[in-house]
Amino acid sequence: MSTFKPGDRVIVIAADPGNAATVGEFGTVIDDGSTSGGRIAVTGIDCPLLEEIRGYRTYTADQLRAVS
Repeated sequence: MSTFKPGDRVIVIAADPGNAATVGEFGTVIDDGSTSGGRIAVTGIDCPLLEEIRGYRTYTADQLRAVS
């Protein structure tokens, strides 16, 4: 199970090739990955319109770091 829970603020510290441009971006966890095979959904990386069209970006736990 992920160490992140919905509402946690995170920074992207690594990413898959499709998300490479998001390294260094901040967001908020909306799904801890328990129902999506371990992929943690993060909101706030893209603008709300893009998130509505494409969906939320997802990362593995080792690609994120919690911030206060």
